Amino acid sequence: MIGDAINPCPPNFELKAHNTQRACRWASLKHWIEKTKENIKMVNTKGIRAFLHDAKAVSPAIATLILIVIAAVAAAGVGILVQSSQKNAQDQTGNKNLDVMGTINIKGSTTVMPITQGAAEVFMKKYPAVTINVGGGGSEVGQLLAWTTASPKEDIGASSSKWSTDDKTINGILIPKRATAIIQEAGESAKVFETKIGTGMIVLAGQNTMDIVNTTGCVSNTTSICYGDLKAAYAGTGQIGTTGLTVIQRSDKSGTEETFAAWIGLVKSDDKQLNSNVTGYQGNQGIRDAIASNPNLVGFVDVGFTGSFLNGNAKVVAATMNNTKAEDANKGVGKTYDIQSISLTGITDVTKQKGLARDLFYYNQGIPTGAIKTYLDWIMTPDGQKVVQNEGFFSI
Repeated sequence: MIGDAINPCPPNFELKAHNTQRACRWASLKHWIEKTKENIKMVNTKGIRAFLHDAKAVSPAIATLILIVIAAVAAAGVGILVQSSQKNAQDQTGNKNLDVMGTINIKGSTTVMPITQGAAEVFMKKYPAVTINVGGGGSEVGQLLAWTTASPKEDIGASSSKWSTDDKTINGILIPKRATAIIQEAGESAKVFETKIGTGMIVLAGQNTMDIVNTTGCVSNTTSICYGDLKAAYAGTGQIGTTGLTVIQRSDKSGTEETFAAWIGLVKSDDKQLNSNVTGYQGNQGIRDAIASNPNLVGFVDVGFTGSFLNGNAKVVAATMNNTKAEDANKGVGKTYDIQSISLTGITDVTKQKGLARDLFYYNQGIPTGAIKTYLDWIMTPDGQKVVQNEGFFSI
């Protein structure tokens, strides 16, 4: 090899010179010449080869200079080969990162699930040594997972509702309020880390173009629904006045339903879900599909499951709130759509006002490390936020 040590006196070399040290040095040079000649075939210079072949014609000093030049050329060749090899490896892997590895399980909100599914697909192409498993179950499932997981380095809970400011019980397990549970508020001694990944808006939807209003002497019809009639329908038989429209709800516990329940003013005391006996359907997908198959149904759903959004259906039309659309220009908690939805409730106490805009979250146990940290960091990059937008939600 080019980097092999020179044999000071090869065993098969017979000393014939009077100066033994000089003979050994010359023998060493001849030995390295032969080794070098074998390893620098890429140097296509016949003159140098011929010159080195007759080693006796070269003085030791000149031979040394020649060898230095040859070694430099050879080293440059090796460097080029290494760079080329690295470039080829990058081309073949598409700049994939193999340093990050592990398994991530993300479960919870069906609102967040399409984002997670899209993000997992993109992320695993960039980090092929990471496997992401995605599941639903609702926001409460996601928050419960974050609080109780036995695998904090693998599990993330997805939620479309912010961790509560009050203690609450989920499946018989006490989940402390955010001032106690969330690391960003209670300090590193707390248990759960919160990451806001996007924002969404809940809409009433049906097959007709509708506007939700709350005017004096309001009378509902198929295109203009009074807030009071809507609330009465969820509190009673499900019928919206004399419109012939019937309301539906979620059959699973979710952040979407929790937010809607607070807005409509029908909240169960134990789990904060909607206090209603109307027919329920599983997940946003179930509400979307039910409405698409029946023109007389009206239900609440995340805007990303309506119209031309990636997870929407052309038959499922999002209602406006006082003629205000759920769109990017009006997104965000405390922004235009949220304000208009609050105005319909008639509640003036700002501490009790609830709107239909909400943020989307990931919750994990402890300060993120390893694959989870890499994923949470990535979802906040332009590439990650592009997935959020592609799924019908809005970047933060």
